[in-house]
Amino acid sequence: MQDIIFIDEGSLPTPEGVTREWVKAAAENRNEDEKLFSIIRDAFRRKIDAGVHVPTYPQFRDMIGQFLDIIKDEKNCSEPYVLKEENAKILELEVIDEVAKKYKKETGKTIEVRVCIAGPTDTYLQAFGATAFVDAYHILAQDIEKFVKQAFKTARNFKIKVIALDEISLGLTDMIQFSDADIASALTIASTYARKQGADMEIHLYSPLKYKLICETPINVIGFEYAGNPSYIDLLDRKVLEDSDTYAGVGISRTDIFSLVSIVNEKYGVNAWKEKEYMQKVVTELETPDVIKKRLETAYSVLGDRIKYANPDCGLAFWPDQGLAFRLLENTAKAVNEFNAEKKGR
Repeated sequence: MQDIIFIDEGSLPTPEGVTREWVKAAAENRNEDEKLFSIIRDAFRRKIDAGVHVPTYPQFRDMIGQFLDIIKDEKNCSEPYVLKEENAKILELEVIDEVAKKYKKETGKTIEVRVCIAGPTDTYLQAFGATAFVDAYHILAQDIEKFVKQAFKTARNFKIKVIALDEISLGLTDMIQFSDADIASALTIASTYARKQGADMEIHLYSPLKYKLICETPINVIGFEYAGNPSYIDLLDRKVLEDSDTYAGVGISRTDIFSLVSIVNEKYGVNAWKEKEYMQKVVTELETPDVIKKRLETAYSVLGDRIKYANPDCGLAFWPDQGLAFRLLENTAKAVNEFNAEKKGR
């Protein structure tokens, strides 16, 4: 049996005293690089120390805005929305290279990294709304491919294991007016290069409703939010995955922090947002390694070796602090490692 690989979804809470607005401004203006780079590097190192097998570069900015702002800036383009490839850079990837270099020196190993990029559909909806302009959709898909290409050029001291397209809207909103053929074409444009480089190409969805369509593209990993929505696994047919050589990336720890805190509040009759000592119960009583491992076991009983990756359902940007977020990553790591060890022992 191949071990299941623990990845994370990317986003984290900002450190105490730092806002997401500050990070956005610092990344765009580049006038406080030392502080910004320190925040990114520290978070990346902590992901490694928490036990994430293939960490995503730390995201402290809006997922779609981070990419769309670059695309919409005329000085970055040869014509409207046609991005020049040399401008399709992910700053955070350049920053983590130094951590990867130190890691290689300390361990003798090259760390593998997951790169998350806004998908063409989500990017289109934010840029143009519901009206369907197929040409513009495909131009954005080509722009996304340019970010993918630049990511591989940036990876000097780390190896890109996974490129992930964040496409929460697919299967979730009725705003999408494109045909299935148009969607498949855009996803193919955005994903072909990464597969040619030997990386896994993931699509991160909320619901895997359109998974059969995705199985017709070069994307070979379908990530979905199983922990908070266990019934989603029933949408998948294992044989369809096997026939198309497609794998699943399963969310096994819940990230819906407001719902989790509500459970704590109701159980103890408190407001954990104010009585912070109760906040820890999210990771000591609710999302424990045992609970997370049982979810993985249940998912594995359905999909078996079609599960290649396991992760928290979604990003952790809106968790109350970094300490709690990293504790969830630690619990998830422990669950995945114990699951892998037990499978080997049988």
